[in-house]
Amino acid sequence: MRHVLSIRWSLVLLACLALSACETNPSAKSPQDDATPIVAFLDADKFDHQLSASLSAPMNEITVPFYDKVSPNNMPERMKAWVNQVEKSGGKIQMTEPTSSSGVTAKNPFLIFSMINAIRTLVQLEQKSEKAKVLASAKGHDVKILLAYNAQNEVVIDKIVFAKKGAAN
Repeated sequence: MRHVLSIRWSLVLLACLALSACETNPSAKSPQDDATPIVAFLDADKFDHQLSASLSAPMNEITVPFYDKVSPNNMPERMKAWVNQVEKSGGKIQMTEPTSSSGVTAKNPFLIFSMINAIRTLVQLEQKSEKAKVLASAKGHDVKILLAYNAQNEVVIDKIVFAKKGAAN
């Protein structure tokens, strides 16, 4: 009889240990988990999701640095879609030109007009409903495009900063 009770208690103890070792389902990952104040530009869907998460998070500014410095006229289509969405939702687009080596900033209105023209072009990525949902997080933001000179003394995009409207810069 004792032997049977001992076996039962052993089985109960073993069952309790086995159940306590079981892992519960991990909690669902929140989009806010991917939110960071710096989202380096990469021409991939992951970039869209990271930027969307960061724009949806309670941050005043999100900076997008570029690995490859490109001319403002050759802005990647993926980035054009984001900047275009900011403009469509009532945000402002500001271009900050680099200072020249002489300390004087040359004002080239054609550069600014061509950039705004390029931004206004319809982007195929925007037409997809999933893409539109991701881009919707750009609402309520302004964009500052910071330009710089590359080694060949050409004007290129250094980084783009998305700032919540009304946030102190």
